[in-house]
Amino acid sequence: MKINQIYKTDCLSGFAKIGDESVDLIFTDPPYFQNRAKDVKGLKNHKDVVTEFKFDGYASEEEYLQFLEKVLRECYRVAKLGASGYLWCGDDFVSYINRIVSKVGFQFRKVIHWHKTNPFPAIYTRKMFANSMELLVHFSKGTPKTWNHKPVNEMHNFIESPICMGKERKKHETQKPLKVCIPFIEISSNAGDLILDPFMGSGTTAIAALITNRNFTGFEIDEKYCTIINQRFNEFLLQNKDFNGKRPTID
Repeated sequence: MKINQIYKTDCLSGFAKIGDESVDLIFTDPPYFQNRAKDVKGLKNHKDVVTEFKFDGYASEEEYLQFLEKVLRECYRVAKLGASGYLWCGDDFVSYINRIVSKVGFQFRKVIHWHKTNPFPAIYTRKMFANSMELLVHFSKGTPKTWNHKPVNEMHNFIESPICMGKERKKHETQKPLKVCIPFIEISSNAGDLILDPFMGSGTTAIAALITNRNFTGFEIDEKYCTIINQRFNEFLLQNKDFNGKRPTID
């Protein structure tokens, strides 16, 4: 395993590159099983979190949950004793994921709620409220070894922030803002620690690791997203010319 490198492979194959108990923190945003909005063309430009994104190709809920269980079993293997993990999920599956987390050996700790202050609007004819919440499951391998306290008013399981906007926003449907991710990375890891993200997507976990002087490793199979990650690496290095850590790569 090379630090500060993302491998262009699916995570279940890529886990073979990571040794047992070598990871200090897991922070990841796996694909969701979203299939309620069948008439995607009818939604036109609306893309709230119940839209059926093109990467949600699971044949059934059972197949999706079995996949997540395989991933989390591997995460348990590579996590150090005392490592924390954070996994984004939709509200439909949070209770299932909590049980899977415990089934593979982790301790479920808390569900963190991200309130999006500018969510995509719901479609009136679907008679639904706008979905302004997304959930982050916190778990650990035993008791968390690292717990860096922030001010009391920041140590909540609730965080408010807009969805990704402006220059930070890339062409990824579910990109998480750095502002939402970095606080939990700072609380549950230390400078120099290794963070694993099996689903790098737009590379937010990797960029957050670089900003906070952590290291990262992980996987991304989609070439389009790998291009986005490379772009973000280049932007980071351009803005941080004094960066003296292991230079990030994707291969």
